Amino acid sequence: MKNPRILLGALLVSMLFMNCNNSEELIGNSENIVQEELSNSVNKKEITMQFIDLMKNQSFKEKTLELLNNQQPSVGMAKILEQTSDFVSNEESYKKLRSKTTMLEGRASKEVAPEKIEILEVWMHNGERIENFSNVLFSFAPEGEEETWKRVEAYTIDKEVVYLDPKEAPSQTVIVIETDGFETLKREVIYMNKYLQENGVQNNRFSNSSLDLSAKSARNVGLETTKLDKIRLNDDEEPWISGAAEVYAVTSGIKDDQNNPEIKVIPMYYLDHDDTDYYPNQILLFWDDYQYQAANIQLFEKDDNTNYKDLVSAIVNGVFQIIGAVSTQPWVSVLGQVAGAILQAMPDSWYTNNDDYVDSFYTIEKNKSYYNYYGARRNAKVNLSPFYVAPN
Repeated sequence: MKNPRILLGALLVSMLFMNCNNSEELIGNSENIVQEELSNSVNKKEITMQFIDLMKNQSFKEKTLELLNNQQPSVGMAKILEQTSDFVSNEESYKKLRSKTTMLEGRASKEVAPEKIEILEVWMHNGERIENFSNVLFSFAPEGEEETWKRVEAYTIDKEVVYLDPKEAPSQTVIVIETDGFETLKREVIYMNKYLQENGVQNNRFSNSSLDLSAKSARNVGLETTKLDKIRLNDDEEPWISGAAEVYAVTSGIKDDQNNPEIKVIPMYYLDHDDTDYYPNQILLFWDDYQYQAANIQLFEKDDNTNYKDLVSAIVNGVFQIIGAVSTQPWVSVLGQVAGAILQAMPDSWYTNNDDYVDSFYTIEKNKSYYNYYGARRNAKVNLSPFYVAPN
């Protein structure tokens, strides 16, 4: 009979070896998960091909075109798949698209912000011009910086490749697969505001409001606000293949006598195109958030190549760099410095090609109306008015 100590030693070695293997396997799995999270998880060409397969089904095509024509500027892929499942649910392309859509939606709904958010949606260029569906093209935005785009890859219903000019919009109808549009911006704004709250530069106003900033959203508490009545952009500088502009506002003010900033990110989903008047009736400034009666409004367009987590982190770090050195300065001077820190946090490329910095409205005053008022760049023109929201 073998010595019990030898048996016990062998058992411990065996268990240790098994645990090491299991640990290596767990580490490997974790690394795979991280790699998947960091990678570009959407192959837009592959998605486009699957979508073309489904568009060959007459019922799917009719319902999809109805959705694209009736809902602007885009339609979430999840909505299209949900409303067409009776027609194509058994097709392999539908199953693959459904799986990918569900995975991306789930990733963007986690408590902890993912490294990259991509939500599948679809929009249509020149949708009113469909006469012969065989002439319709299917496409997606190229990868990389916009100024490097030489051509746009598109496909016919028979999956034959056609190359389009990225600067010259085609006259025919193009159905575009989008991964970084309005649905993505909605999720990113939620995470950006959450990060600002966690770092002490935003109060909890948005915690339970789901970013509903319409005038009629306030309940039970009277609010003194400034409302955006009208806005027009001279140039959103967006290539046609990128679709409607995804614009958001960053508002900033001084919230206490220590000159600490209050910063919010507010989406402007309706602001689709340049040279168009919009009448959003949207509250941008909540005056009880600030110690003083002036604040800034800065407009930016979502940049597909900029990581939203890096961007909001840079804003926080840039603003905190001026805190401490400014507590004894006049508040109005600090107000300008906060707006400057927000601009400096933006990617350098935004200042070399002017693609994504839209405009700034500095020192907007409480109880003052602004009519046909241009921003510092003269790229945006707004009407702003004081608006009191009475309690119920």
